Amino acid sequence: MSWGSVVHAMTLPMEVLAAVALFCLPLRRRGSAALWPVWLALCYGLFYAGFSALAPWMGRRLVLVLLYSLGSYLCGLLFALLCCRITVSEALYAASSAYLTQHMAYCLFTLLEPDSVGRLDFRPGGLYLLVYGLVYLASYRLFARRLPTHGRYDLKVTHSVGMTAGALLVALVFSAFAQQLQPENEYFYRISLLYAVAFCVYALWAQLSQQKRLILRHDLDVQQQLWAQQRAQYETAMQNVDVINQKCHDLKHQIAALRLVADDAQRDSSIRSLEQSVMIYDAIAESGNKILDAVLTEKSLLCEAKGVELTCMADGKCFAFMDAVDLYAMVGNILDNAVESAARLPDPEQRTISFMAFSRAGLAFLQVENYYQGELQFDGSLPRSSKPNADYHGFGLKSIQSVAEKYGGFLTVQAEDQIFLLRVTIPCGAAQPGRHGR
Repeated sequence: MSWGSVVHAMTLPMEVLAAVALFCLPLRRRGSAALWPVWLALCYGLFYAGFSALAPWMGRRLVLVLLYSLGSYLCGLLFALLCCRITVSEALYAASSAYLTQHMAYCLFTLLEPDSVGRLDFRPGGLYLLVYGLVYLASYRLFARRLPTHGRYDLKVTHSVGMTAGALLVALVFSAFAQQLQPENEYFYRISLLYAVAFCVYALWAQLSQQKRLILRHDLDVQQQLWAQQRAQYETAMQNVDVINQKCHDLKHQIAALRLVADDAQRDSSIRSLEQSVMIYDAIAESGNKILDAVLTEKSLLCEAKGVELTCMADGKCFAFMDAVDLYAMVGNILDNAVESAARLPDPEQRTISFMAFSRAGLAFLQVENYYQGELQFDGSLPRSSKPNADYHGFGLKSIQSVAEKYGGFLTVQAEDQIFLLRVTIPCGAAQPGRHGR
């Protein structure tokens, strides 16, 4: 690609933007897809204006090629951030994968039609469209749609930076130096093109393999967490049975004593005591949603056992669209965390939990408030677990967040004046999304 073709053709940014669009398709979108042409035109316009302004000041051809390539990459990065609800590290990952796809298509086309390199009058023809179309389609089916999980990339920042550095090093720097050999050393130039194609395929395939390993590791962690949760649920059930057995034992003695009471005032006092004893069976919630009623009833008995007061105002009908397992797991995790925090408080008057479930303006809300003691350390938007093995004990809030995001919602947490507020917001009637490419 000569300097003249760089200035006059300006094809690279459009090729990169098209590749980035393919990798954005399986991701969670930011707004309507109808805005994508607007963002595409904006990114291309910014690139053209910036490069046109800087190009006259860059005297060396190699610097111009690097600037042109880097600008195209940044153009794709901006497009990914504008179109998708992803982090910067995820956008770097998507742009790097897309750049590898574009570079692979460019190298294959150059091998098939070497005369196109350096031509100022080059115009995309049938072979150009065929090669780029096949490469982009294959890259989408093999990599782009299979890399994300639930519309997000499951990766670490170091992984994203490593992927970006590798892509830029080979696709930008090595390619730019190799072009200096053309046409003086045509043979070595063709070898470098074949090497670049092989590297791009290997890099993308390695990312797919890495994602599969991360999924397997995550599934193993989930299995361990589920085992821990099942054990905790068993212990909770046993505590509930103990509470009920104790109440039944007390009722038997109170009824037997009531038969021997002759004084009316004492009998009335004993009856009131009996009424208080059977109040535990009033814990059965009636929210209009059987799943929500079941988990609220279970946690009410748990609160009774731990000396915690739970107050509920719940319209369960607004969560009828949710899968039963998701709703049970989400509410169960929310209340388990609240009960655990409230039960540790030294002041009995602060051992209270307020639970609300309601809908407003097309959104369904779950909100829980409770007191806490000590200082909370946040890891991003979520509190960091204070337990010794934080890797296994931070699973509850992450699980709640995962369920909320699964239905297009989100989790917010606030801690102020020793009051902990957790709110889950989900669009009413949100459809359960499928899993991309699995």
